[in-house]
Amino acid sequence: MEELTIVAVLLLLELGFNHQPGRAANKKQMSARLAEKTHPVREEGDASCGLVGRIQAAAKSGDVAAAEAIMRRILATGGRPTLVCYGAVISSFARAGNIEKAEFWLKALEEANVGSPNAICLNMVISACAKAGAVDRAEHWLSKMPELGSTPDAMSYNAVIDACARMGDVTRAEGWLRNMQVAGTAPNVVSYSSVLHACARSCDARLAEDWLDKMSQEGAEPNAICYNAVINAWCKEGNCLRAVHWLEEMASRGVEPTVNSYSTIIDKLAKTCDIDGAEMWLSRMAKAGIEADAISYNMLFGAYSKSGDLDRACTLFKQMQDRGVKPNTVCFNLLINVHARQSDIRGALNRFKQMRQHGIQADRVSFNTAIKAFSRSADTHAADMLLQEMKLAKVHLDAATSNTLIATCARARDMRGAESWLERMVAQGVEVDAVGYCTLIDACAQNGDVRRAEYWLEQMESSGLQAASSTYGLLVNAVAKLGDISRVERIFTRMEKAQVEVNCATYNALISTCARKGDVDRAESWLKRMLASKTKADVASYSSVIHACAKSSDLQRAEAWITRMEEDGVPANVVTFNSVINACARCGEAARAENWLEKIIKQGIQPGVLTFNSLLNACSKAADIDRAERWMMEMPRHGVQPDDVTYSTVIHACTVAQDPKRAEKWLEHMVSKMAGNDQPSAFSYNSVAQAWARAGNPDRSAHWLTQAESLGIEVTSASIGTLVSAFSKARRQQEAQSWSAKMGPGRQAQTGSAQRSSPEASAWAQRSERAERFERNSVSRPAQQGTRSTTRR
Repeated sequence: MEELTIVAVLLLLELGFNHQPGRAANKKQMSARLAEKTHPVREEGDASCGLVGRIQAAAKSGDVAAAEAIMRRILATGGRPTLVCYGAVISSFARAGNIEKAEFWLKALEEANVGSPNAICLNMVISACAKAGAVDRAEHWLSKMPELGSTPDAMSYNAVIDACARMGDVTRAEGWLRNMQVAGTAPNVVSYSSVLHACARSCDARLAEDWLDKMSQEGAEPNAICYNAVINAWCKEGNCLRAVHWLEEMASRGVEPTVNSYSTIIDKLAKTCDIDGAEMWLSRMAKAGIEADAISYNMLFGAYSKSGDLDRACTLFKQMQDRGVKPNTVCFNLLINVHARQSDIRGALNRFKQMRQHGIQADRVSFNTAIKAFSRSADTHAADMLLQEMKLAKVHLDAATSNTLIATCARARDMRGAESWLERMVAQGVEVDAVGYCTLIDACAQNGDVRRAEYWLEQMESSGLQAASSTYGLLVNAVAKLGDISRVERIFTRMEKAQVEVNCATYNALISTCARKGDVDRAESWLKRMLASKTKADVASYSSVIHACAKSSDLQRAEAWITRMEEDGVPANVVTFNSVINACARCGEAARAENWLEKIIKQGIQPGVLTFNSLLNACSKAADIDRAERWMMEMPRHGVQPDDVTYSTVIHACTVAQDPKRAEKWLEHMVSKMAGNDQPSAFSYNSVAQAWARAGNPDRSAHWLTQAESLGIEVTSASIGTLVSAFSKARRQQEAQSWSAKMGPGRQAQTGSAQRSSPEASAWAQRSERAERFERNSVSRPAQQGTRSTTRR
C-alpha cells in the first residue's frame, strides 16, 4: 500500500511537470474562443466573473459542495459557466475521490458546448477512477480522450495501469503498457513500477522479475520502488531467500535499499513465526545505516503478541528506545497484549504510564486489550487502577470494560463491588448488556446469595433484556444446591411466563433436587412434565427418578422407570442400573438384583465396584451367603477388584447367619489381599470378633480384637461387651475382668449383635452413599462411568 502511494505521488508530480505547456496552450485556445463570442455573452461573462472566482477559490480549498452550489446557481440564473468553471469543479471532485460527481460534470461540460476538457482535467478523472478501483471507468475515459480533443500521455496511461495494479490484474496492466508503446508514448519508471506492483499483488514473483529485466532493456532504469515490488512479490510467495537475493542485488547495482526493502522481509519472517530471522534482519538493517521506524518494530511486536514472549518483547522495546525510535499507539497496544496473554496485569498498567510519559494517547483498543489480562484475575485494586488510566486517557467506560471489572469483583467474592460496578454503568449511561447481568447473577448464585441473584434477574428483565435459558439455568442450579424445591419450581413458572425454553440440564437440576430430598412423587411429576414438553430427557433425567425410587425402597417403581426409559430410546448406563440393584438390595431381593447385573453384562456395560457391592448387599439381606460368595469371586473376571465395602458386606452376611468360621475366612482373605495397602475396616474385625463371642468361642474373639488393637484399629465397646459376656459364660472371670477394664470409665458394655446400627455400620453406609452420589453426579459422563464395553466378557 505504501509503494502504491508513492506511485500515486509520482503520478501527481508527472501531472504537474508534464502539462505546463499544454495548460498554456489551452489558455490561448480558450482566449481565442472567448474573443469570438458575441457582445451579449461577454456581458454575461462580466456579470458572472465574481462567481467564477469564487468557484475557483472553493475548488482550490477543497470545498466541493460550495463550488458545485455556485455552478448550479449560475445555471439556475440562465448563465453559461466557462470552461474554467467546469474544469475547476471536475478537478475538485476528482481530487476528493468522488468519481460519480466528477463524471457528472464532465458529461455536463460535453453537453454545454463551451469547449473541450484539457488533458490535465481528464487525467485527474482517470486517476480518481483508478484510486476508487473503477478500472472500467478509467479505461473508458482514456479511450474517450481523443474524441474530446486530448491526446493520452504517459500520465493518462499510468493512471489506468495503476488502476489495474490495484486490482492485481496483471494481464490488463501489461496490455495497457503495450497499448501505450503502440500509441507512441514511451513508458517511464512509474509505468513499469505499476506493472511490478500488479505482479506482486497477484503473487507472481517470476513475472515481476521478467518485467524488471524488460524495463532495463527498454531504457527505464529501475529505482528502489521497482526492486521493492519484486522483494514484496517473493515474500508473498513465501520465498524469503529469493527476496533477500533481490535486496542484495539492488545494493550491488547501486540502488540503496529503503526501510520498505528490509521491512517487507522482516514482516514476512515475523508472520511465519521465524522471530529469530526477523530480529536478525532488523539488526542488519541498523548495521546498513537505515533507521527502522515504529512500523518495522511493530512487525516484531506483532509476532511476540502471538507467541506471548514477554521477555523478548521487553528487550526489543528497550532496544527501540535506545535507538531513539519513538513508539506509537499500535506499538504499545501490541506490548499490552503480550502482558495480557501472560495475565501480567501490573505490567500492562505500567505500559499506560509509559504512554503518558511519551505523550502517546491510549485509545479504546489499548484498554480493550488490557482487560484480557483480567480474564482469571481477582485483583480489584488493579481494576480500579485501570479505570483511573481510562479517565486520564479520556476514554469512556464501555460495556466490555465494565463486564470485566464486574467479573473481577465476582472472582474476589466482592459482591458489593460487583454490584457497584453495574450500578455505576447505569448511572453513567453505559448500556448494560446481558453479559454484565449474567456475570453478576452467576456470581450471586455461586456465592449462595439466591435472593440477590433473583433481584438482578428482575432488574435485567425490567431493563428490556430477555434472560436466556442459560441465565435461568445458573439460578436454578444455585437454588437446587440449597435443596429448595419450591423456589426452583417458582423459577420454572417464571421461565414459562417469559417463554424461555427450559433445557434438559435445568429440568435435571430440579428432578435431582426432588430425588435427593426423597420426594419421589415430585421427581416423577417433573420428569413426566419434561417428557410432555419439547425437551428431550437424557439418561440423567431417568436415573435421578430411579434413584429416588431406590432410596424409598420402591423397587417396582424403579424397575418400571428403567423399562420406560428403554422404551423411550434412552439407553440406561451403569449408574442407572446401580440404582435399580440398590433398590433390590434395600428390599432384600437378591435374585432380582442378580438378574439386573446379568442384564448389564449382557448389554456390554462395564459394571463397577458399587454395582457388585449393591448386589452383595442384597444377598446379605436375603441371607444368601452362597450367592454373595459366588459373585464376589466373579468380580475379578469382570475387571473389578473387591474393596473394603465388598469384604465387609460378605463378612456381615456370614455373621448374621451365625457362621463365624466363614466370616473369619473372608477376613483372613481380606487381610492378605490388602497387605501393604489399606488395612481392613474396624467393622470387619469387630463383626468377626462378635460372631465368635456369640458362638461361645471367646478365644477366637479375643484373637481378632487383639490383632485389631495391634494395628491401631478401633475396638468398639459392643465387641468388648460381647467378649466379656462370652468369658463370663465360660466361667473365666479373670479374663472377663481384664477385657472389661479396657472399656474404661463411662463406656457401657453392649452385648447386642454386630448389626449395621453400630458406628462402623454407619461408616459403611456413608461410604456406599458417597460412592452412589459420585456415580450419580457423573451420570452425564458416560465415557467415564457407563460406557459400553467394547469387549463382551
